Amino acid sequence: MLTRLTLALFLATPAAAQDADPRNQLVEGYMACMSGGGDADLTGEMLEALAWTREDDGEMGLINFYPGAGDSTVVYMADDGSFCHVESLTVDSATASEILAASLGGDEGAPFDYAKDDMGCTRLDFETGVQATITSGGNDPTCGSDTDSGVRFTY
Repeated sequence: MLTRLTLALFLATPAAAQDADPRNQLVEGYMACMSGGGDADLTGEMLEALAWTREDDGEMGLINFYPGAGDSTVVYMADDGSFCHVESLTVDSATASEILAASLGGDEGAPFDYAKDDMGCTRLDFETGVQATITSGGNDPTCGSDTDSGVRFTY
């Protein structure tokens, strides 16, 4: 399970997103969503420490986070904490899946099992109870895309 110690170690690492590499931004987003556990303030603290900016959208019930460099990655979450979503306009779903598994499930990470959601999309079920579903990006996601990606964490 990712803990506050993991959070401290995460925040102590150099800010990779400042090079505008969307792959590094995905790692930051995945770590923040997983470690934040649906808590918008905790998720925000992690991302803001890495030079992401926060924008609350009360009308839509969302909190948006944007990296300090580049414009192809976004993290947004429901203000009720029910989900946290990391989306890339440039990293395909297969690559996002590899980055997700490597960054959260590696040797020191949270154990998980592969599963499928109701649509048949790949999902990582973590032992902590968190689920991360891999899809395409956009408003009407499919189970994969060669051009973009989305990963939705539910708690």
